[in-house]
Amino acid sequence: MNFEKTEGLMEHCELEQRRSDAAGQDKCYSKARLRDEFRMKPRPGAVPVKHYKNEFGKQFGIYRISDCIPIQERQAAPSKKQLQARAILAVKAKLRSKLAKASAIACQWLDDDPLVLDTETTGLGYDAQVIEIAIADASGKVLFDTRIKPTVAIEAAAQEVHGISPDALINAPSWPEVANRIEALLSGRTVIIFNASFDSRLIAQTAGAFGLETGWWSTCTTRCAMHLAASAYGSTNPYGSISLADATSAAGVPWTGAAHSAAADTLATVELVKSIARVKPALDLELSKLLEEKAG
Repeated sequence: MNFEKTEGLMEHCELEQRRSDAAGQDKCYSKARLRDEFRMKPRPGAVPVKHYKNEFGKQFGIYRISDCIPIQERQAAPSKKQLQARAILAVKAKLRSKLAKASAIACQWLDDDPLVLDTETTGLGYDAQVIEIAIADASGKVLFDTRIKPTVAIEAAAQEVHGISPDALINAPSWPEVANRIEALLSGRTVIIFNASFDSRLIAQTAGAFGLETGWWSTCTTRCAMHLAASAYGSTNPYGSISLADATSAAGVPWTGAAHSAAADTLATVELVKSIARVKPALDLELSKLLEEKAG
């Protein structure tokens, strides 16, 4: 603690002691003495205990100090330099935040000209298969969107989520009929997926059910938008992750189409990553302007 702060603290303690002593002795004072000696004023509605006349014949009241309250010290308005310094510190603090750090990562992902993918499946287990897949570019253009006929039944819980029934897949192609197209789009690309480990596993399981290899998948660089969002906004469940619905809500991202369709979820993921990516450049620009104003 510096000298000025120490001195101020001592002065405050002395003032509190004087107030306490005067209140203990049930002392009464005029408004002028209350202000000058105790930095106090009568509380609203307080009534003088007596009235006196001064040497000029003007009447004044005296008040019990116990009926009075401290006067709030008015602080001087901050200067322009102080306001600038506060604004600069605030932006620098935001740049150190988890959201800004996640934003820097999202910017790197988008620099790689990524594709974004989402699937709907028959379930969550190790025999589950993909029944819908959509792929979009970072501009939000859907490049591929199809349903797929599986070789296993759709679990009731899964159907309740995405609403895709077995009847809706009767005329859908099987995985071997679309695999080449998916491979051609994704091979060697950066692929952003919300819950990348799950979709990666389901793609491998689906191909395996038809005896197809997915070695080409290892040429892809997968990025998990779920982990990115959890680092940006915090987890919303006991597993340390976040749902796409919660992530888009935190980012203020509107949905295009119904949730839990592959295309809608893909586009929501695109907008989520782009929204996170906008944070750091905006803060960098704000800081640059503030520093220019300060220098000017």
